[in-house]
Amino acid sequence: MKKSEVLHALQSEIRRHSFDTFVDEPPSVAQGGNGVVVPGCPTCRKRFHTMAQFVDHLADDILPGVLNRLSTGSE
Repeated sequence: MKKSEVLHALQSEIRRHSFDTFVDEPPSVAQGGNGVVVPGCPTCRKRFHTMAQFVDHLADDILPGVLNRLSTGSE
């Protein structure tokens, strides 16, 4: 696999994730439920409160999985 293909795959996966908020235990209070809006990665539904934790999430959780999929040829 070319370096440019690996780079594109990594960039695409990283762009799917964001440091944002999501509703935990839907529906939200605004929708009549008891859900709470929490900071974290909405794609993974993983909670964290700092940018450093988000960067660790990308480095420790996301990138190894992408590299593993690329090395086995399933992406």
